[in-house]
Amino acid sequence: MRIFAKIKAWFSPLIAKFREFLKAIFQGATEIVLASLKDIAIRVVQEVAADPSIITDEDKRKAAFKRIQQYAVTEGIEAKDSLINLAIELAVQYLKNK
Repeated sequence: MRIFAKIKAWFSPLIAKFREFLKAIFQGATEIVLASLKDIAIRVVQEVAADPSIITDEDKRKAAFKRIQQYAVTEGIEAKDSLINLAIELAVQYLKNK
């Protein structure tokens, strides 16, 4: 058992550093994708909000999501659904506070 404790003690700092490394990579990737979607998200949210044929907030969110998702595909931006939703929320907050 003592050998396992030594191995664990030796590997624990390496595992912690690796986790920090992965966290930094994922955070950076998220920021890059959001930066790529920022301008289109703001424009789409404005356009959808001004469209009188889209009445409910849920329909507005779906319309914005679909348009931003299509833009991402066209531009080769690999954006998961959660990042598109986050871009929409950030655009909504930006426009409310503007």
